[in-house]
Amino acid sequence: SITSNESFRIYKEEKHKANMSDSGVFAFELGDDLATRCGNTLTGVFVPGSRIALSAYRHVTHSSRDEPTENAGQVPVLIYMAQESTLFDEPVLRSVLAEANATFATLQQLGSRATRAEYVNISRAYRSIVRSCLEKLEQAKKSPEVQTDEARLQRLCDAIVVFYAAECLWHLFEILYIQSNQLVVPQLLDWARFHSPHAEDRATDLLLMGEEASESDDYWSIVKSLIMLGEIDVTRAVLSQNRKAGQTSFKAAEQILKSMPVYQEGYALQKFHSQWEFWHVDTERKIQSGLFATEPELEQLIRLVAGDSEQWDAGIKESQDFYEYLPGYLLFTKPTCKPFELKIAAAKWLNRWCLLRPEREQCSMNRMVSQLMDHDLRLFIYDAQKLNDTHWFSTHLIDLIHHCGQLKSYFDQNNIDLPALRHSMIYEYGSYLMTSHNMWQLGIDYLDCCKQEGQAAIELLLPRITLRSERQATKLINLARQRGLISVEREICKVLSKRSYDNERYGNALEWAIRSKDVLLVTAVADFILKHYSKTGCMLCPDTIANVGGRMFASPRLVFLSKYFEFYEFYRTRDFLSASELLVNLLESKITPDYFWPSLLIDSMPLLESKDPKIFAKETVAILHHIETDLVPIIERDVSKYGKHHTETVFKDYRVENVDEIMNLLRLACARNLARALIIENTLPVV
Repeated sequence: SITSNESFRIYKEEKHKANMSDSGVFAFELGDDLATRCGNTLTGVFVPGSRIALSAYRHVTHSSRDEPTENAGQVPVLIYMAQESTLFDEPVLRSVLAEANATFATLQQLGSRATRAEYVNISRAYRSIVRSCLEKLEQAKKSPEVQTDEARLQRLCDAIVVFYAAECLWHLFEILYIQSNQLVVPQLLDWARFHSPHAEDRATDLLLMGEEASESDDYWSIVKSLIMLGEIDVTRAVLSQNRKAGQTSFKAAEQILKSMPVYQEGYALQKFHSQWEFWHVDTERKIQSGLFATEPELEQLIRLVAGDSEQWDAGIKESQDFYEYLPGYLLFTKPTCKPFELKIAAAKWLNRWCLLRPEREQCSMNRMVSQLMDHDLRLFIYDAQKLNDTHWFSTHLIDLIHHCGQLKSYFDQNNIDLPALRHSMIYEYGSYLMTSHNMWQLGIDYLDCCKQEGQAAIELLLPRITLRSERQATKLINLARQRGLISVEREICKVLSKRSYDNERYGNALEWAIRSKDVLLVTAVADFILKHYSKTGCMLCPDTIANVGGRMFASPRLVFLSKYFEFYEFYRTRDFLSASELLVNLLESKITPDYFWPSLLIDSMPLLESKDPKIFAKETVAILHHIETDLVPIIERDVSKYGKHHTETVFKDYRVENVDEIMNLLRLACARNLARALIIENTLPVV
């Protein structure tokens, strides 16, 4: 826990600057030349990622003439991307999101059947996260790089204000609504001490000073503050070191404080009331007898203990917030205050504070504490959403309220649909995380709780996440697959395929294209590989093509590429019979792209020219048939379109220089092989 009052001090200094105060709406304008000429009129369009694209425009009314402005084509139109800046842009705060996400997941597992103690533990876990965050913020604020960066220093101070307020409000909510104790004063005292640590810290300094502490200028003001905070034991320790501690008046004060009855759990309430009344009357009698007349400061202190209105009014005038001394006042005037009685006591105390401190405006923090004590949760939840924490506080608190179920009757009486409210807030918070830098994994856990709407949001937002690595992409694909989002999985694969293609990683491009199951994309990548081979004779990404296997059927073009690669491998390893058989099958397959006919037929020439025929007569006739019925029409169409000597020709094969010559060579090779094959096939073996 935080023992210093650094957070408290920053909270007091910065509170009026943060969203905890009722400040006006920020105004802004575009600073470019066109915007100035148009009178700073704005138009905006929402774009993905919680952003707005802003630009200047000419104000148009029903009487405006529809004609270009004098600036048309002369002044560039600049587009500004406006995006909300949040506290979580600061790296030190992102641990809050991750730790809260883990606690949120634990609460979902507990559901609505957990015990009250388990819900209290969950609440304390959330508060522990915030307190740890405050410690990190204080350490970060003191670092040299932050001290020299005014903007970042201000962001950290703003964060301390917000999270200090969040912890304070959550702590009070836990005491009043989750723990549900019959008597609230002891818990309220702990709450007030933690959130008003300045007096206790100063008391520590006085104790270290020993007897000299009583000579300090702020000695009595600190002692009075301790009493008003209910710090009886610390007050006794400070008084015991006073130089006059041996005097009768100081001994009597020590006896009064020592003998003050403190209610213990299980003690008979009526018996405690009798003891407390006796102690209170005895204290009043000692004051009236003039026992403390020689020590006016000590007498004022004992009058505070006795609940004297005049002394407490003087203390109220020194307080910063109305709730600062309320628990201490209840300790000395109504120590067995119950939750329903707190509502009346807090209202009276607030009115009293406002009358004595008319110059102090009612800030949001005071108002929200008052709402909790007044059991006005409707307004409290409304104001909680105004905290500048992107609804972190309100979302997790509403989720806890929903699961613990102790306030169900309140929401039913006020016609508030708690499940719908929880669903809406979790949905908005999860959507925010999904569109934020490096926080999308956390957002998915929240959207998973929103059933169909959450599933739809994930389906829309997951493809918009910036892919920084294939490892991240694989993680996204697995998340999409787990939720049955096939379209998202394919979209991510398409993006990676196109990115790999742009980076000239063609093996990766083909692999991701196949995984995307997009026929057009697979065909495009396969086309590129085939065209590259026909132009250069170099086969790209051979390892990837060799391992395509049964996935080749994603596209007819990929089937052709895979089978041609098999032919290529047979030829390279000099398995000419297998190569010949596969080549003929490719010619007959009717999946050969037009641009690859020349390459495929030219590949047949070495096999046709072999002295030991590798292609039989029937297959040779088929090759000749393809030359005349497939290749010749393509050439004729090409010539009619581009001209006979135009460079744009279907013959892009690296082995072709003269079209007419290669055609003649192909026909001649077929004729020779046909002659040899016919002789061999029709020659009877010698018996």
